[in-house]
Amino acid sequence: MKIKIVSIICKLSVFIFLVLLVSCTPIEEKSTFSDDNKFIVANPINLSQIQRISKFRSCVGHDYSGLNIEKEKETLRSMKHYIEPLPFLIGTDKIQIFAPFDGKISEIKDSPPGKQIITTSNAARGWKFIFFHVTPASNIKQGVTVRAGEQLGIASRDIHNFDIGLKHFGIKNQIFDSVFSHMTNPVLDEYKTNGITLNNIITLKQARDTDPCPVHGTKNGDAMFSVYREEDFVTIKH
Repeated sequence: MKIKIVSIICKLSVFIFLVLLVSCTPIEEKSTFSDDNKFIVANPINLSQIQRISKFRSCVGHDYSGLNIEKEKETLRSMKHYIEPLPFLIGTDKIQIFAPFDGKISEIKDSPPGKQIITTSNAARGWKFIFFHVTPASNIKQGVTVRAGEQLGIASRDIHNFDIGLKHFGIKNQIFDSVFSHMTNPVLDEYKTNGITLNNIITLKQARDTDPCPVHGTKNGDAMFSVYREEDFVTIKH
């Protein structure tokens, strides 16, 4: 009888130890960075309205950088894409923007000229697609749900270009990545038809590291890049 009691106590002690071990083990943040993480299922812009798009890690505009998808620190580069409309559309209310996935408008805030529209994906936790310098449609408010392909608004009439970016918001940090790296094949095919591929729209980290962006002063704490170089853009084939 005593032997059985000792055995039960031993087993219970082991069980309690394992429970405590599991409960005290830090839970790692779930990774959403797998190669098949393609959640942009609709084109966020109307390519027939666009003249050219800047490359990821270009030297256009100002410094917009941080941790990349490999959690490596990057600086002095633009880790988003500038969209330049066809000249005859600049200053009009015709330049359309669309929801890239099913999700929710998590935030709308000032981004002079115009607004930022930040959309959170239903399918990829933590990822947010950001439009800069745009005007929301009257029905697009913070907190509303949107469907992939739904028109969210237009580019601001007071711009010569607007921007799109993609960031992952984690517990401890933010990750920057190209929107093109998370497009499904049908969306990428739309761009390929118009001359844009993953190979020509993304400048590799190593290439930018060896060819730093020329800086010309600062604005609002961000380094400003001095010129718009042709090499920083890919022109749309119409």
